Amino acid sequence: MITSLSVENFKCFSNLKINFGNLTLLTGVNAGGKSSAVQPLALLTQSLRTSSLRERVVLNGPLVKLGTFGDILPANSSNPYVSFRITSDIEEVSWMLTSRSGERQLEIENFRSLCQQDKVTEESKSVEGTLISLSYLSSVREGTADSFPLPELTKDDVPDVGVDGRFAAYWYEKCADDEISPSRTHPSETATSLRKQMDAWFSTLFPGAGTNAQLVSTVLLASLQFRTAEFGEWRRPANVGYGYTYAFPILVALLTARDGQVVIIDSPEAHLHPFAQSQMGRLIAHMSAAGVQVIVETHSDHFLNGVRLAVKEGILPPENLRIHFFSGPSENDHGVRALNVDNAGNIDSWPNGFFDQSEKDLAKLSGWF
Repeated sequence: MITSLSVENFKCFSNLKINFGNLTLLTGVNAGGKSSAVQPLALLTQSLRTSSLRERVVLNGPLVKLGTFGDILPANSSNPYVSFRITSDIEEVSWMLTSRSGERQLEIENFRSLCQQDKVTEESKSVEGTLISLSYLSSVREGTADSFPLPELTKDDVPDVGVDGRFAAYWYEKCADDEISPSRTHPSETATSLRKQMDAWFSTLFPGAGTNAQLVSTVLLASLQFRTAEFGEWRRPANVGYGYTYAFPILVALLTARDGQVVIIDSPEAHLHPFAQSQMGRLIAHMSAAGVQVIVETHSDHFLNGVRLAVKEGILPPENLRIHFFSGPSENDHGVRALNVDNAGNIDSWPNGFFDQSEKDLAKLSGWF
């Protein structure tokens, strides 16, 4: 598991360290630095998939497009370098990167890997092995198309639904009859195939709903269908609520992920009814407790409360949850505050701006101030 990420001289941060748990929530104001705090992971992943992290890092690729070296340096920075350090349970790896202002790739000036214990016996268990299998799902989706493309695969590929979810239909169809780990199964569904588990978890978000995908081999596409009731007709994505199409890749990513795989999800609550947002929080908490390391950017108090309920219900131990609130960097500090949750799902403190807008608005409506 990735336990921490440290960055220096990257975008809005001169210096920042973020600790990760099985589930990590990044919350806070717009432009507060949430995306910048996880982009180094995606940046290193896309570079690993195209070349080696011993020579250069590519700023623009399928996961993130960050422009040029000048674009990622903090304003008024006098230091011509960027530094990343990632720690896991057993290893610490650091990169010092530099380039010229207009260049779109970074040269690796210094690379260092330190094993905290003599345990990295398999490449997949190293930090680089974790990064190369990382799955990043942005808040932008492919849309309500009738069919979706197939990924270009190698024999070693791990399931990856794609940054916009475009490969979710393929992975669902390919793995539909695979057995899901017992720790990830829905408590009300005894059948353990991906197909059955997908429907069980999907119906927690949208009661009675179901999913289906088929490969159209003649045109190398995967078609996707939904139904809104248990015995209802199958419908094209465009003919059901967009929330179905939006949530589908999230569930596929979490159910098909290998144990220990890192999945980053931006705004899993988007396009969902408040009930479904809360259920999505419980669902993701369940999957993170079952062996998938999940990092989430969220603006939803309903999603947060779903995670808190999962902690209270014993689904996710509080020590496996990290919550970071981003208020925006200032001249004094990076503006990131770590919050703690107890066994009852209570948060130790509520800084101004941390999911408190409902209370503020209700107070005004009630004439309290």
